[in-house]
Amino acid sequence: MNEVTKWFSNPIYLWKDEKDFDDMEGILRACCTRERVDQVLFAYDNIVLKEVNFHPAGTYEEPEKTRLDNISDFYEIRMEQKVTEKHTASFRVYLPVRWNHCFMGIAGAGTNTEVDWFSAVRFNVISWPMALKNGYACAVTDNDTGIRLDCSWGFGEDGEPEWDHIDSWAFTAMHQMTECAKKIIESSYFSGIKASYMHGTSGGAREVMTEALLYPGDYDGLWADAPPVDHVNLTFACLWAPVVEANEKHVVALSKYIKARDIAIHDPVLRYLPYNSRDAFWRKFINGLRGLETEDGPITGRDLQVMVKTWDGPVLKDGRRITYGFGPTIRQWPLPTGNPMYGYLQRKPDGRYGLMPIAEQYIRWTLGDPDFDIHSLTYEQFSQLYFECHKKLDRYNFNQKDFTGFADKGGKLIITQGTGDCVLPYETMIDYYNEIFDYFPSEKMLNRAVRLYMPELAGHSILDWSGPAVSIADGMRALVAWVEDRKEPDSLPTMRYDFAAEKVVESSKVELYSQWKFRKTMMKLVAENKKRL
Repeated sequence: MNEVTKWFSNPIYLWKDEKDFDDMEGILRACCTRERVDQVLFAYDNIVLKEVNFHPAGTYEEPEKTRLDNISDFYEIRMEQKVTEKHTASFRVYLPVRWNHCFMGIAGAGTNTEVDWFSAVRFNVISWPMALKNGYACAVTDNDTGIRLDCSWGFGEDGEPEWDHIDSWAFTAMHQMTECAKKIIESSYFSGIKASYMHGTSGGAREVMTEALLYPGDYDGLWADAPPVDHVNLTFACLWAPVVEANEKHVVALSKYIKARDIAIHDPVLRYLPYNSRDAFWRKFINGLRGLETEDGPITGRDLQVMVKTWDGPVLKDGRRITYGFGPTIRQWPLPTGNPMYGYLQRKPDGRYGLMPIAEQYIRWTLGDPDFDIHSLTYEQFSQLYFECHKKLDRYNFNQKDFTGFADKGGKLIITQGTGDCVLPYETMIDYYNEIFDYFPSEKMLNRAVRLYMPELAGHSILDWSGPAVSIADGMRALVAWVEDRKEPDSLPTMRYDFAAEKVVESSKVELYSQWKFRKTMMKLVAENKKRL
């Protein structure tokens, strides 16, 4: 078995037991046919059937993809989905021979509606082979965007943004995939679906939230892990560090940020307290950094000016704050081993800060310039661009908060957001949750449909970053129990996983987030530690 697909048999990705699956071989042989699929597709003038294939247990391969060595018997239905006049997506439905009678919609990441299955090794996301391994019939559409972690697909050959293609990613392709796939599944198994689920992480979590908000009848159970809400403001948070460095003309060595974080996360108050440089505890911390030795010399007063400006997050030229930044407790650089993707304080070979490709491309969409370089912006240009981006991309801000329609349908939504997330400032999720609350009579009523969990110092959809996170198996197990057995999850298990040693190295649990409990905890922490000031 190869080093990738072995993970599909790992307990951190398994939440269903094969002995509970029903053998549907005879029914699928009779009902999963071109004729029956074509009958379903008759209602869709933009979806065309290409193939219906049976794949026996064993090895499964596709050109330029990681080979799957431990796949079980399944049927594959391949279709073409015309998502715009110029773009045709690959739309597939996968039907396990041994079925658990449920459906799983497969979400993407970044601005893609699909992730390749190799990403499940380190990226905490459900891919279609993982769904099959757990007995789910599942579906995926690629929206003709590929699986690149950027948005260059949003530009046409003429270099101009293709807004209809962007619209299909944002609002429609996943919904049509879900609607059509469920009909194909019911026809192929000659049976109804017991429950429908979707899990998504990062950009895939945004897709999950969109399903709940715009199409509340599509899914019974949804899990959004680190969803990028308030997307336009988030873009400017992600691009702030290189703008600060370029304008301040002062390079702060990474070792100085590492030193500061090591102190902050071991402080009994600061590790829990949302960052605010005007807060007395944080001011004392910042002042205490001056002169501390690092491998690149002492932290100087000029270093601190730039570090604090970076931590504070993006502001307009007149000083007004745009959104939250990434404070001292956030690991803004990759681990020495493992996933190299995350962190805006890592440098490219040319010495400049790396950028989150999605945020950079959002700016390029706004300007209609596929080659624009964010590193060249002055503070004044940054401010001007902020207003222009809101004007042009407000449609894609993904900041709706009314989940009452989803709640009325009986839907259940789990949101997880680590407080060590280096891609999304977690304070944004606290604000977002508090505004969801405004649509419900009480927090208790809200929690009957929507539940938020914030694992301490957990990173961005990853199990080996800085704090224990919720594994796929544990999160899905809780969601299934909530949907199918009405067992409300008041807490979720968390773990930090060592992928090299293939073992759990730290475990805990995260309680259901509560607005009043959070405030009470912060007040208690501050009161107990006032003598330190």
